[in-house]
Amino acid sequence: MDEPTRNLIITQGDITLLPLKDGALVNPSNTGLILGSGVSGAIARRGGPYMQQTLHMARSMLNGNRLDPGKAIDTEPGQLNCKRLIHVSIVGAKKINDRLISNAVLNAYDLADDLELSQLAFPAIGCGVAGFPFDRFLEIFWKVTAQELPRLEHVTDVYMCLYNSDEFQAAGEFADANAERMPESIKLEISESGLTTGVFG
Repeated sequence: MDEPTRNLIITQGDITLLPLKDGALVNPSNTGLILGSGVSGAIARRGGPYMQQTLHMARSMLNGNRLDPGKAIDTEPGQLNCKRLIHVSIVGAKKINDRLISNAVLNAYDLADDLELSQLAFPAIGCGVAGFPFDRFLEIFWKVTAQELPRLEHVTDVYMCLYNSDEFQAAGEFADANAERMPESIKLEISESGLTTGVFG
């Protein structure tokens, strides 16, 4: 039986505006699940007045009232146009390193598949407040996605949504240079405002 086609789309813009009717967006959070700046701030603004309360309730069910670094948890999305929010703990870890970012990406994939979602959108995890190097994020994301996406049962469409034009351009150049590292079952696109500007593999 042929392996199903998966899609990896690199796009630019506000991740909270992506239409993910059968998917989730990934929120790079802190161990206390407090909505702050960056993607978390956008979620707080667009998700509605009860987003932080929802996270407080989720935190209360965790050991020690905290989400361990690299781990993932899902919540209701509030008023956002997606099915679930997947929060990964980054800020608050003793070391924000390759292993932490890799675990966060991997756990987000696994949780989305456990939830039987077909769409998943990632921002540049750890590259905002946490200060993780963007080029390292690209390398880790590429490696984990190439390994994990083909084995997932439900997730078929993955977005890397970058907020600023410099990161978007760098990601496009990285994708062009590293397209051969993706399995043939993964179709790569670079898309801006819904318009495909390049397709690889």
